[in-house]
Amino acid sequence: MTRHVDVQCWPERKSKLVELPWSKEQVRELFKSFDKDGDGKLSKEELKAAFRKLGSRWSSFRAMKALRYVDSNDDGQISKEEFNDLVNYALECGYLIR
Repeated sequence: MTRHVDVQCWPERKSKLVELPWSKEQVRELFKSFDKDGDGKLSKEELKAAFRKLGSRWSSFRAMKALRYVDSNDDGQISKEEFNDLVNYALECGYLIR
């Protein structure tokens, strides 16, 4: 008489999703990619889209807050001179790559 024993040699492994913070260079390139009209500036709409891509639940709020925090000449856009401050602001928000 033969017995059948169901033995699992390899336990099932559940894959874990690793969440990593965005690097400064990744954030910089992401924002650059959202300059859709190529004028070297980011409008509020372009900022909203970029923050949405970063994972913001409230991209409109985050874009408005970024403009207040970073837009030193109050022209309603993020210029090349203000770009580094924008990247630093986004990094401070702590977005994760998912």
